[in-house]
Amino acid sequence: MKSYLNKISAFLQRRVARPVMQTDGSPLLAHVNHKDLLAAEALLRLGTAYGGWIIPADAGLDGNSICYLAGAGEDISFDCALVRQFGCRVRIVDPTPRAIAHFGQLVEAVNAGRRFPVNNSATDFYDLVPEQLERFSFLPIGLADKDVELKFYMPKNPTHVSCSTVNLQKTEDFFTAQCHRLATVMAQQGDDCLDLLKMDIEGAEYSVIRDLAASDLLPRMLLIEFDEAHSPQDNGAGERIRTHVQMLLDAGMRCVAVEGSNMTLVRRGMST
Repeated sequence: MKSYLNKISAFLQRRVARPVMQTDGSPLLAHVNHKDLLAAEALLRLGTAYGGWIIPADAGLDGNSICYLAGAGEDISFDCALVRQFGCRVRIVDPTPRAIAHFGQLVEAVNAGRRFPVNNSATDFYDLVPEQLERFSFLPIGLADKDVELKFYMPKNPTHVSCSTVNLQKTEDFFTAQCHRLATVMAQQGDDCLDLLKMDIEGAEYSVIRDLAASDLLPRMLLIEFDEAHSPQDNGAGERIRTHVQMLLDAGMRCVAVEGSNMTLVRRGMST
């Protein structure tokens, strides 16, 4: 077992993020203080090339850490890495029917001792044992700035998974699902603090950011995909991103890494 864990640790350490520099070309670099960005050796990238995220290498995560992952789709490799590497308690938040089915199929495969592919990949497979499934909770709800039932609009490409309450792709087909504020979900789950929150919620990040900043309910680490960084809705996209990043900075967060349209922030005062 020790040899197996050492191999996993070495594998994850090899997935350290690239140096975070302006030449990386992320449009998010225009909205952050470059002096706060951490060097590559201080960062760790967990998950697949598609579904992975960057966190500080000394994030301080362990078996007592509570992590909320909003937006699962069919790649929860990052979520699984948090359990496998640190033993975190992971709560996955996603009402999308295919995401719910994907997690159910993963649980079934792990319990049966079968390999199960990440995002229908022919090369990437989840690496979990049945005992680790106890660290997961799957919540089939959406994350929003209010407790309400909302429409989730389908993507244009039927092979894609992600659905949007703000209808990013301007489609007509939708399903409805219950959504909750983060404060509501935490109260329902009995969580009084949060170590990590990841949001990949297809345009709904703006409203949730406003709610988090106003309620002073910020986690130690906040991972956000800004969808308009890669798919701007109009000429005001850059200003919307800037405004909401500044809200987080004013609320006591600092950006330590960017990768494409993804941003990693930590609470000021957190050791990195």
